[in-house]
Amino acid sequence: MKPRILILFIAALAVGAMLLVGGCAKRQPGVTTIRFASWGNDVEEQSLRALIAEFEKRNPHIRVEIEITPWARMLDKLMISSAGGRPPDVTRISSEWFPPIAAKGLLEPLDDYIERDNYDLDDFYPESIEGWGVWNGRVLEIPTDIDIYAMYYNKDMFDKYKLPYPDETWDWDKYLEVAKKLTLDTNGDGVIDQWGTTLDMWWQDYVYANGGTIIGPDPATGDVQCTLDQPAAYNGLQFMADLINKYHVSPTAEEAANQGTSKLFTSGKIGMTISGSWAAELIYKNEITTFKYDVAPIPKGPKERVSIICGAAYAVLKRSQHKEEAWELVKWMTGKEYQRAAAMRSQIIPSRRSVAESGAYLGLDADPKNRQAFLYMIQFGKPVPPVSCAPEMTQIIQSELDLVRLGRETAEEGCKKVKPKVDQLLRHRD
Repeated sequence: MKPRILILFIAALAVGAMLLVGGCAKRQPGVTTIRFASWGNDVEEQSLRALIAEFEKRNPHIRVEIEITPWARMLDKLMISSAGGRPPDVTRISSEWFPPIAAKGLLEPLDDYIERDNYDLDDFYPESIEGWGVWNGRVLEIPTDIDIYAMYYNKDMFDKYKLPYPDETWDWDKYLEVAKKLTLDTNGDGVIDQWGTTLDMWWQDYVYANGGTIIGPDPATGDVQCTLDQPAAYNGLQFMADLINKYHVSPTAEEAANQGTSKLFTSGKIGMTISGSWAAELIYKNEITTFKYDVAPIPKGPKERVSIICGAAYAVLKRSQHKEEAWELVKWMTGKEYQRAAAMRSQIIPSRRSVAESGAYLGLDADPKNRQAFLYMIQFGKPVPPVSCAPEMTQIIQSELDLVRLGRETAEEGCKKVKPKVDQLLRHRD
């Protein structure tokens, strides 16, 4: 998952909010100050401050100090401050970080607050709550948005070659068939300069779609072990590599070296790409200017249709001295009003079904038009494996799979090299 824009609030709200900031600058009697940690660039920080100011306006007994940290440093900073420093009261958490943070016991369980305030969790997509909200049966954070993967495609290219647009009936065979038709030497110089598809960073989809798993119980001991050495897993990954090295429908690292695969798609040289919902706002909105594009569900694999699902959430730190006030902020930042504004401004998929399926998201006058495809894919979402060492495990696997993508080893060879390394990591996890 990549950092996402936190969005500016509606104009009138933002103006009034920013005027309020100056009046809240000094501590006031009867006002509790809480600290809120998040990530973001200058625009994101401006948006966040407007939102927080509106919260303060509605809750005059609470003042919020905002701490902005680069996304790449957020996890380390949170871990260090929680271990021996002064952690924030509320923090924004990427779903990728949820397993190690939850396993360390750093977050305040929210179940009692939810029950007391009759906070409606039923409005949230269960895939988000179960994926990065619940740990060992307790609700530790409330999801605020969802990232899901789908297949973007160049409509003009499909029209040029009179090919039907992708839809939910597509499987891997159809995907490969069309990718071959779109892979061409368009200028006749003997070198391919247009490709049918390209691969995103996520490899997990290919494992799950082929019926494989990443981790699972050891039949003999019941301990968690790496299962990528099983045929269903590595054969799925081999299909991923074959798109590049066998079928040549996706550019090699050398062919993509000058621009990168994302730029090749946005410049009109690739027909299809599987990427995250966030890409529409953060990349394609500004970079696709010469053709029309849309989005469709990911093609179904031999066993199932799958997308990695991720997102962000808000949580109260266990060491907070102001848990009630912190909970009030979490409720505001995960409420319908906030999510509606986020959807309307930046195409962020709301974690609340009532907002995601409303005109606030589906009725946006922006590309892609078929954003219903993202909502359709949510039901097929699989989160990061729920183990505390998930980030380290992913890094180990990704490093080996880079060699598989390059064609330097088969997926079976790579997965069998990975297994003992991941097994050792799993045995020594916290």
